[in-house]
Amino acid sequence: MQTETRSKDKLTIGVLYGFRALMVLFVCNYHIWQQGWLGQYVFLFGRTWDFDFWTRSSYLFVDGMILLSGFLLYLPYARQAEYGTPVPGAKRFYFNRLARIVPSYVVSVLLMLFLFALPGGNYRDASASNFDVLTHLTFTFTFFKETYLFSPLNGVLWTVAIEMQFYLIFPLLAKAVRKQPVITLCAMAGVGILFRLIMARYVSDLAIWVNQLPAFLDVYALGILGAILYMKLYKRLENASKSDSLRRVITISTPLLFIAGCWALVSIVQLQTTNGLVGQNELRLSQWLVRLPLVLTLLMLMLCAAFLPRVLQKVLDNRLMRFLSTISFNLYIWHQVLSVQIAKNLFPDTLHTNQPLQIAYTLLCLSVAILIAMAATYGLEQPAARLLERARKRYHQNRPPKIQIECETINHEGSTDTEALPPTDSLLMRTEAGSAGID
Repeated sequence: MQTETRSKDKLTIGVLYGFRALMVLFVCNYHIWQQGWLGQYVFLFGRTWDFDFWTRSSYLFVDGMILLSGFLLYLPYARQAEYGTPVPGAKRFYFNRLARIVPSYVVSVLLMLFLFALPGGNYRDASASNFDVLTHLTFTFTFFKETYLFSPLNGVLWTVAIEMQFYLIFPLLAKAVRKQPVITLCAMAGVGILFRLIMARYVSDLAIWVNQLPAFLDVYALGILGAILYMKLYKRLENASKSDSLRRVITISTPLLFIAGCWALVSIVQLQTTNGLVGQNELRLSQWLVRLPLVLTLLMLMLCAAFLPRVLQKVLDNRLMRFLSTISFNLYIWHQVLSVQIAKNLFPDTLHTNQPLQIAYTLLCLSVAILIAMAATYGLEQPAARLLERARKRYHQNRPPKIQIECETINHEGSTDTEALPPTDSLLMRTEAGSAGID
């Protein structure tokens, strides 16, 4: 088995670039379709292929993005269990997360506030605007109906808030998983499922409850489980010969299981679309109902793809997917607000009934969103992360040696070398390392 891990402490699963990029694009297309109503069908091989059902329920792939986050967050810890490699301590973990998320997020909030919300008179008074901004800057706006459902600051940011809330408890969960993996993961899954059952039974309006953090704990647990399973299988196959029985089974079974997973995924999305036609609350209940089979299916697809023959992995692991994955965070942040403003200011009221206008609108939204995401990623996100990292290093270098060594020992479990840390970035995977497939 050939691996393409090119640094001692970095492990990247190449096909996950594709999963990340495609899931973000599906969500983008869903929000743009909400504004433009472009028919989701194509003519191919002499027949019409209708993808309306897929687009109508593509918001489900936010669950997949959260699953992927849990997988990648725990991957360094799963690797430590198998190889003894270092993992970041809590302080370094929080620094990494804040450096990665906060610059783009804060700029988005402030730009929406000063360019649209305040000039547009979207707040009833100053106290409402102050409360909205405060809860957004503290990632607590999902706790309040007014700031969650009716904020003019960017509707898609709720996902970032859920992620940041999970980051707050992740070091404790990671420690618990390493000590008692079965108990911890079962407890997380139980809390997620029980929360949804209780809310579905006793709450009539699920609008504010459907996407709260407890409702995703089983999704995160499955992501962590996926990282553990991947590393155990990776290690088992690392030095296995081509005649190894397990290698042969995986070579044969992973393409078949991947195809079966795709069929199951299509069926789940079709079911969600059908259930969602009944009503808004029924749509939310169905979203909870399909959440577990959806993420189980996506996890199977991710694990299968990671061990596909190398040539098949190229569909998901290529330059285009890596590029889209790199800009995906800012693409996700900006696509919806841009599509709303483009529809409002550049297109007439006949947009919803004029197919050429709908096509032009959709292409313009995607193009502008990608350009803005590129500018935000390469002009803000990455420079800010490098600047913060340099500031962190200078801070540690200027501290007394004894205190510095103690701090490093606490923050970097298993190593005092700050450069030897594995990446913990769940939203952006770098391109220095490839995947570990079957040759």
